[in-house]
Amino acid sequence: MAEHKPFEDILLSVIEPLLEGLRVFERSSRYLGPANVESIHNELLSARQDLRRASEGLRQADWPPEAVQLRDLVSEGYRVALRSLEALEDVGQSANDMMPIYRALGVRARICETLYPLASHFSMIHRFFLDARAQDKPRIQVGDDQNNVGIRGVHHVENDRKQRGGFSLYVPESYSPERVYPVVFALHGGSGHGSTYLWSWLRTARTEELVLVSPTSVGGTWAIMGPDQDSPNLHRMLESIRDLVNVDDSKLLLTGMSDGGTFTYVSGCTDESPFTHLAPCSASFHPMLVEMMSKERLRDLPICITHGALDWMFTVDIAQTAEYAFSAAGASVFYREIADLAHTYPEDSNPELVDWFLGRES
Repeated sequence: MAEHKPFEDILLSVIEPLLEGLRVFERSSRYLGPANVESIHNELLSARQDLRRASEGLRQADWPPEAVQLRDLVSEGYRVALRSLEALEDVGQSANDMMPIYRALGVRARICETLYPLASHFSMIHRFFLDARAQDKPRIQVGDDQNNVGIRGVHHVENDRKQRGGFSLYVPESYSPERVYPVVFALHGGSGHGSTYLWSWLRTARTEELVLVSPTSVGGTWAIMGPDQDSPNLHRMLESIRDLVNVDDSKLLLTGMSDGGTFTYVSGCTDESPFTHLAPCSASFHPMLVEMMSKERLRDLPICITHGALDWMFTVDIAQTAEYAFSAAGASVFYREIADLAHTYPEDSNPELVDWFLGRES
């Protein structure tokens, strides 16, 4: 027989373990590298046990009829998380043990998308989708302008997981046509997808009330070499965003991770680029890039370069070279070398990046 508990206790007992599982996914992604595969594998195995126990409790709990839809949403989050962690069984069976861990962690975005609609109703989920320094921010009040209801929140524009060249969009729930909004274009890494990478920035966009655009490259990755199909596509996206919301043209950030960071250099430093600020992370770089760019575009161009000292794919000296080359060319460079960061995107460093972007740095 199901144990009868107050509904609030049931909710806490099933949502908090799922959120903690997501936190483990995030930590694992941040630190994953060849040197710590074993420790991350063990932490994920422990998280799988915790999620299994909590999932069993969810099935056994006596949910009131009016909460069945909520139960189903949370159940789907558990199902996706546990299914993804089956990939851990392949660790030790392949030549590259990081790949099954990457597969397991790649599902995080789907879990976030399942839970996000609940953020406006439950404080624990609301706080999960805020930056750490803004945990006391009240639940977001949705704007009362009925003409703009449909554009608020998360949308995917021709950006199904199987599609290329579309974008995912977040417009603050508090959006008001009386304001102009800074815009962040966040570019995924190689073989990535905008619908997934959106969640690397969602917390910060929601906390700071930024419009967030997460495009998907036209090809399998960004046009780092060869014909550039992606820059015109980004420019078209920006024009379509202008048709939806009031854009602050003085605050347009182009940022990206890995191949997305490299393309931030390639596209963002051209004379045609509409972006006012660039922020590549964990990117590759060659000094010849600077030689191909106009001095007028580079002069005083704000560029924030972020790189991990433990990056095993693009070593940190690449970022140090980029800092020197862009500074020498006249750009205004803010350099961040993160001691414990491997080759991944440091979401916890977004607040500092946004302070720089919005001109709030001390």
